[in-house]
Parts: sequence; structure tokens; C-alpha cells
Amino acid sequence: MLGSAAFTVIAKLLTMAGVSADPDGVWDAFVDAMLAAGPAREGRSRYGDKPALFAGRREIAHLEPDGSIDLRITQAGWVQARSDFAADPAVLREPGRRDWIELRPRHASDITRLSALLAIASAANA
Repeated sequence: MLGSAAFTVIAKLLTMAGVSADPDGVWDAFVDAMLAAGPAREGRSRYGDKPALFAGRREIAHLEPDGSIDLRITQAGWVQARSDFAADPAVLREPGRRDWIELRPRHASDITRLSALLAIASAANA
């Protein structure tokens, strides 16, 4: 039988940052969609111990402990995407966060619906 310390080590090995087991596969679906949209690589966030995506040296997304995803879209990218995604319940934009939006997908299928937004964000960070 494994003790709690062994379980913690195994959990950290199974998830990139040990933050979330991603039981719904939302982060994995997001990563797959972003990798399909343009050049990106996985790594650890500069903003904490959590999984992230980078375009070159720039961090363009990271998974928050609550399951939300912060996505760098740039102001120009948001201008392009705003009319289609500002009212989407899975997309939150706070004016003070300038180049970032928060995604709150509940299911991996939400990522499919947001694929055009992800492509815009990927292109804006290229």
C-alpha cells in the first residue's frame, strides 16, 4: 500500500506541474488545439508551479489551479476576436489585464468551440 508521500510523488509525475490531474482532459485538449494552431512548446509557468505553453520565449498560456486557463491574446488579437467571443460564457476578459483573457471551459468539447479564438491567439503571439 502506498503512503501519502508516495502518492504525492506519483501525482506530480502524472501531471506536468502536480497542480491538477485534469480529469476532464480540458488542459490536454487545449494544448492539442494550440499545438495544431501554431508553433508552441510545453513548459512550466513563470507565474507559478503550473503547466504552461510558450511561443519562443514568451509564455502564452498557463493552467490555473481552479482549472481556468489564462491565455495571452494581445490587444490586436482581442480586437479581432471580440465580436465572436466577448459574449461566450467560457471567455472572460478584464480590461486591466491588457494582453490576457481567462478561459473557463467545462469540457474538452468547449475547446473545439473556441478553436478560432485559439488560432487568433496563436497568430497574435507568433
